[in-house]
Amino acid sequence: MTVFPLPNAFHRIALLAALTCGLTAPAQARETRIMERFYDPARVFTVHGHTGIETTITFRADEHIENIAVGDSTEWQVTPNKRASLVFVKPMKPASHTNMTVITDRRTYLFDLVARPREPGVYLLQFSYPPDPPPPPPPALTPVEAEVAQAGGPPEKSPADLHFDWLMTGYRSLWPARVFDDGQAVWLSWPKGVEPPAILSHDATAGDGPLNYRIDGDYIVIDGLPAHITLRKGKQTATLSASARLQPDGRTPSDRKHKSARDEQGREWAKPFPVQTDGALPPAGEAPPPADTGTKP
Repeated sequence: MTVFPLPNAFHRIALLAALTCGLTAPAQARETRIMERFYDPARVFTVHGHTGIETTITFRADEHIENIAVGDSTEWQVTPNKRASLVFVKPMKPASHTNMTVITDRRTYLFDLVARPREPGVYLLQFSYPPDPPPPPPPALTPVEAEVAQAGGPPEKSPADLHFDWLMTGYRSLWPARVFDDGQAVWLSWPKGVEPPAILSHDATAGDGPLNYRIDGDYIVIDGLPAHITLRKGKQTATLSASARLQPDGRTPSDRKHKSARDEQGREWAKPFPVQTDGALPPAGEAPPPADTGTKP
């Protein structure tokens, strides 16, 4: 009786490897009709075609075709899909050679289209891509923005404690995105990336002067409640005016202007009329003299 020795571990591993290669070899042979290329903008990619066989070229999912140019469109049929994400190419003659350029919204692809009677056709051409470059660093903060980034936040008060009744005049480009007061300070904020203008106090007699403020979160905070604030950048100026509740006489600048006009009209009415010795009425068209209020002419 002949005894065959059992295969050792090395023989078993070799046998399994041989079986695995025998099983996967047909699959690998079939995959030759599916090509994958690493994208390089300086490389020309060759597509081998065969009459009667259509080749699909795919691109990355986040890009869309914008333009296709073919050297000889009579020898190769080139058609994009409706979503502009694929290109279908097919040679019209057994032997032909031309080039094709595909421009997407992100990249440019260069192709060499080659058809030979004995060349097997390619069913699918797809690409792999290098990793996207990191996003650019954010722009450097301005000095004011740097202070804002290190400071706290807006006032922690209920909406009922905040007053937004401020008037803004002058150049709109200087206006803050928000201005309000909490009864103790004025809070100003500008959009991100906008350099705030110079902030000055305004006095009708002394003119514009420096104004102390601090940074709190996204806000510039002016302690106290000035009636007028001037914003200046170069030759451009704008003015922030407090509402009537903050004016010294309880009136807004608009109220004061109209009141001045009414006072001037009142003084015209207060002028004395000519005295009529015969007791006749004043001439037609003139108003009767006002009642005596004690106001001197």
